[in-house]
Amino acid sequence: MSTKGVSYEMSLNLATNFLALILNIVLGLVVVPFYISRIGVDGYGVIALATSFSSYLSIITIAIDAAVGRNFTLAIRGNDENTANAIYSSSVIAASLLILALTPLLAWFLWDIDKMVSYTGQSTGAMRWVFAAIISSYVLTFLRGLFLVPAFAANKIYIQRIIAIMEIVVRTVLVFVLLNISGDLGWIGIAFLAASVVTFTAALYWIKRQFPFLRLKAASFNKEIVGYMASMSLWLVLNQIGTLLFINIDIILLNHYYGPTMTGEFSTVAQWHTLLRSFAGVFVAIFTPVVYKFYADKDFSNLLKFSKYSVVVMGLVLAIPIGIVVAYSDVILKLWVGSHFVKFYPLMILLTGHLIFNLAVLPILSINSVYNKVKIPGLTSFVCGVFNLVIGIAVIKLFDWGIYSVAIVSAVLLTLKNLVFTPTYAAKTLGQPAWLYYPSIMRGTALFIWVLILSWGARHLVVPGSWFSLFMWAIVIGICSIPFAWFVTLQQEHRSLVLKLIRKYI
Repeated sequence: MSTKGVSYEMSLNLATNFLALILNIVLGLVVVPFYISRIGVDGYGVIALATSFSSYLSIITIAIDAAVGRNFTLAIRGNDENTANAIYSSSVIAASLLILALTPLLAWFLWDIDKMVSYTGQSTGAMRWVFAAIISSYVLTFLRGLFLVPAFAANKIYIQRIIAIMEIVVRTVLVFVLLNISGDLGWIGIAFLAASVVTFTAALYWIKRQFPFLRLKAASFNKEIVGYMASMSLWLVLNQIGTLLFINIDIILLNHYYGPTMTGEFSTVAQWHTLLRSFAGVFVAIFTPVVYKFYADKDFSNLLKFSKYSVVVMGLVLAIPIGIVVAYSDVILKLWVGSHFVKFYPLMILLTGHLIFNLAVLPILSINSVYNKVKIPGLTSFVCGVFNLVIGIAVIKLFDWGIYSVAIVSAVLLTLKNLVFTPTYAAKTLGQPAWLYYPSIMRGTALFIWVLILSWGARHLVVPGSWFSLFMWAIVIGICSIPFAWFVTLQQEHRSLVLKLIRKYI
């Protein structure tokens, strides 16, 4: 593939990722208040809980996608169509069998849902349907991801994003239409499931058109391939369990110990944590295929440079939005969901402030996967996640911290893990000194602190009273941060690269 082609595809990848991000942000800002107005805080807590439970199914799907993506990419870049076909068929068939094996467990959960979930104002039948529909939606999304692995291998991430955008739009339109007909919680389940069916069909159509040599055949099923990918997936599963015990356990514990109202309040505030993670995901989705490409081409020198560069870029692009959200958390909550939620601004700071560290290291996680060094990270993530669960329960029982209980524990433990283990292990995998990534991490942190200082000064001049005013102040703070970002965050080689890109496109 030509350099021009690679540049074109990366531009499309970035553009569609940003479009998906903007839609997530805009629709997230609009849909959450709409949910609350139509089904109440308790009802929104149920939806957040259902998606949280469903995300635990993703511990398997993400792990399988990562293992399949790595091996399929190596096969495609080696022009080995037979192996690619074997990986493709084996992964889809094995995943389908796994889903069938898990079906009795999911059926048992749905049957006894009234014993496992705290809820008010909803019938047990409605709860079963909502959870069943949203879980089914996640299963279809998982299978869609496997069918779209060739898009990842060909660095056509924009195809995945276009289909994801389609899902967001279809689901949101259906939610607004159906909930305006009736405030029944069950309509939301229909919206989730219908959107997944539409996009699953679209994915199958694209694969058939773009990769005609791929055929899903039982005869291509290879136990050895499944065994190899399963051994890699096992440790990735443990890694994902640990990650979800950090990110999603809060809602489940709050629902169990404090009930649906506090769950809904927490979920509302946590939406900004989710949006910032989505923002970071835009760049991770761009960086990961490049890391795989350098590895497949055995270009280890550029892989090392690119991994350091990606951490700097993450810090650069995250510092301003995270700083604005932290500095204006009370203003955002008041403008977004009303004065009732302003009292939760410390929770918003707690949920988002630590992300400047924990999201900056995301690009280097792909190093563990591409080198197949996933056992130690998997075990570490799992153990830390279990600690988070155990300590979270202990804090709830021993201290009267209410809605802040598990958020405090998660923020502390996740930051320790990603500041101590994650960068040092990746550096070790690359055969580099343990402190390799710390200068890159600190550059982004310095810019974050600078944004907080600017925001503190701006708030002493005026506190925004509208979205427009807040947006304008965010632009002013962003512009005033550019000199700091240019001379402090970026190194000379980074500035040279930026100038080269500017000259190229002007």
